[in-house]
Amino acid sequence: SAAPTLVLVGLHQHPEGGGEIFEAYDMLAKCRMALERAKALGIPIAHARSISPKGVSDRLRYPPWIAGFEPMRCDMVFDLLQPSCYSNLEFARAMDHSGGNFAIAGMFGDTACLATAIDAHHRRHNFTYLADATACRGTGGLPARAFHDAVTQLMSCYGAVMEVAGWQRTLAVRRGAS
Repeated sequence: SAAPTLVLVGLHQHPEGGGEIFEAYDMLAKCRMALERAKALGIPIAHARSISPKGVSDRLRYPPWIAGFEPMRCDMVFDLLQPSCYSNLEFARAMDHSGGNFAIAGMFGDTACLATAIDAHHRRHNFTYLADATACRGTGGLPARAFHDAVTQLMSCYGAVMEVAGWQRTLAVRRGAS
């Protein structure tokens, strides 16, 4: 089967902050590992970022990328006004064209990753949720770590769940590389 696309979600500066979830997990380091492996194997890379208008008549704001996660010229970039990556029609077309095979990681597993997973499931696309390279915010009385564990369990209803190391081993087996 074709190599999956690595989809990195929300790895840009967020006006509402989000630093606490970076500290809760070493998800950025895991995202870097996945990104470096994808680059080394020539796997397509997609970056999805949330954008929001300042006001009704204002232009859209494009937040800066987190250092080390700036897209390369050969990477795909999808701007999202809604949580699911599929809310961007070009993302949906790219996934249809590639057979819907992707791995997803990054910020806000509780919104962007979960919404994308549900949409992928409805389209019969196959995805892998890289659980250790994804972070969730705490919500209500549930701390971020517990919420992340719950989201990870939900993700397994829609697709595969792996850690980055396991995903990398799967890629090596598929490619016949080590």
